[in-house]
Amino acid sequence: MLHPVIAPRLLALSAAATLLVPGMALAGRPGTTVTPVNTTTEYSSPVSEVDACNQAQYRMPPSAIVKAMRVSTAISGEYATFTCRVKWSLTPTTPPTYRPILFSPSA
Repeated sequence: MLHPVIAPRLLALSAAATLLVPGMALAGRPGTTVTPVNTTTEYSSPVSEVDACNQAQYRMPPSAIVKAMRVSTAISGEYATFTCRVKWSLTPTTPPTYRPILFSPSA
């Protein structure tokens, strides 16, 4: 049976990579993100206010509670850009806005 021969450069590279793993564990696992408790999601759309707000909602976590919502329009010549900003929180005690976001998925 033949055993694979590892090139010296590959061996040094794999050894260096194994040394980095403990340090990386202190900084957080690679590929994972920490979701903040309170934040704002914003999206700009050239289509409509509804599209901007729907896209902003899609960027929120499923359990987020909407605290506020604001839509703005910027017109430049014959073109318009609609921006929707949604403030949300993951804290269960957050009082919701009770104002509907334009055409939410439950509507």
